[in-house]
Amino acid sequence: MHATELSDVIHHYQAICNAVPLYPIHSEAEYDRAVSILNELLDAGGADENNPLARLVEMLGLFIHEYEKVHYPLEESTH
Repeated sequence: MHATELSDVIHHYQAICNAVPLYPIHSEAEYDRAVSILNELLDAGGADENNPLARLVEMLGLFIHEYEKVHYPLEESTH
């Protein structure tokens, strides 16, 4: 990757992260924001795998899931 391409990637990634938190979630406030944005993306059609937002939804969902595994673990069933 050339320096100008790298510069473009950095610029675009920062812009995307300002709108959608595409990084590990570290606080309840970040979690709440991520869930809210995920819901907006889903409402915009991001649940459809053919939608251009589908990969963004998938990535944000993974970060949310990782946070939930640590902070909201599911209790094991006794049945």
